[in-house]
Amino acid sequence: MPAIKRRPTTIYLDPKILQAVKIRAALSGESVSDIANQALASRLKEDEADLRVFRDRAGQPTRDYESVLRDLKKDGLV
Repeated sequence: MPAIKRRPTTIYLDPKILQAVKIRAALSGESVSDIANQALASRLKEDEADLRVFRDRAGQPTRDYESVLRDLKKDGLV
């Protein structure tokens, strides 16, 4: 990761996950902090993509669940 100012924090990890991250860090030459930052950034990017999809679909028509079930029943699918 680029050299950026970082702030110390405390996180509590499952011991098995921490062990795996430490092994990966040793093998890759990255720090545990680098791996945690990358994982968290990736998770936030997923959220950003999801929010974009929700925003793009905001104007689309919707159907309530009951009408969908009624149509499925009418078509003999449920």
